[in-house]
Amino acid sequence: MRMLIFAIFFATTAFDLFLRYLYYSSRNAPLPENVRDVFDSEAYKKNQAYLTEKLKFLFISGLVGAAVTLAFLGFNFHHMLYGFVSARTANIYLTSMFILLVPIAIAGVVRSLLGVYDTFVTEARYGFNKSTVGTFVADFVKMMLLQLILMGGLLALFLFLHRQIGDRVFFAFFFVLIAFQLLLAFLSPLILRLTYKFTPLEEGELKTKIEALAQKTGYKLKGIYVVNASKRTTKMNAFATGFGKTKTIGLHDTLVEKLSHDEIVSILAHEIGHAKKHHILKRMPLFIVEVAIIVAVAYFVVVRPEVSMAFGFAGANMAFGIFVLFTMLQPVNIVLSIPERALSRKHEYEADAFEVEHCGAQTAISALKKAYRDGLGDLTPHPLVVKLKHNHPTLSQRITAMEKT
Repeated sequence: MRMLIFAIFFATTAFDLFLRYLYYSSRNAPLPENVRDVFDSEAYKKNQAYLTEKLKFLFISGLVGAAVTLAFLGFNFHHMLYGFVSARTANIYLTSMFILLVPIAIAGVVRSLLGVYDTFVTEARYGFNKSTVGTFVADFVKMMLLQLILMGGLLALFLFLHRQIGDRVFFAFFFVLIAFQLLLAFLSPLILRLTYKFTPLEEGELKTKIEALAQKTGYKLKGIYVVNASKRTTKMNAFATGFGKTKTIGLHDTLVEKLSHDEIVSILAHEIGHAKKHHILKRMPLFIVEVAIIVAVAYFVVVRPEVSMAFGFAGANMAFGIFVLFTMLQPVNIVLSIPERALSRKHEYEADAFEVEHCGAQTAISALKKAYRDGLGDLTPHPLVVKLKHNHPTLSQRITAMEKT
């Protein structure tokens, strides 16, 4: 079992690094005709230099992340943690949380240290970073605490239900994970408020145009907010998130500063298009299939004694089994990513078409090009990487579809 787990780990790590290499190798591919005006010659040189640095960092961070996981598994780190904590308490909830959450926290700290270089060196060099050290640390602490609380809560619920109903807990958790995902979608505006300040959009021409778009499309507005993204970056974005009482439209203040009112409205029309086309609901069947597969794999990993015993435990340890589950699911995730990303890109085309219908192709294309120009976006990602990793079509593909619309 130990050799099987390591074989899966090395195979999926090698495949991930191969995709990162493809991403890097395609940075100098010829530009499609319809995006050659995004950058002038000097800006394109800056774009290529930025992408080269980012993609090198992506490759190195992948190696570091794999090395951390390999160290955890190779040195039986979880069993060492179990020996430490079990000498102090026999409480299954405390011991399980300790051996699952401590490695998650360590991996999070490693990612954060890598993020320090990415944020304060690479992003700063190209004029994007606006974060202070205090803001960076505060964001990390908030997100790490949130992750640990959510993971700890799910683990505690799993252990409790397992004590009550045994292995039928996997059937119960099929519904728990679906409900959990819906809860996260509902709470997403509140989670964003942990790091960003939301200020209601002031009265004026922009708000009037957004309200006119909402009325025209039949989209019920709950709130339009300007988000203080400029405290962290110069890059721009907009989003429509949440549902029901938490439905929220957010405009990065950088977006409001850099785009015309018509371009901002056009970008929001894209986000409204996702809602009006019911894309979240249309993704639910595929999501349900994914959850079913995850639960099925978990049934054969989490409570099986041979999995834990291969790494030093005397019997089945469910917390360690959950950690191993993340490795065992990687081949499944690679396969599932193909239809998942394809459906996501299809929905992006539909939202683009909705945007063009209500705001016109010229405005929609202008806003997209400005966003790529401002963020030094990648205009030539490798086709295989797009199929496996990208939720959005390439800029060239989107422009072509918009022009046809």
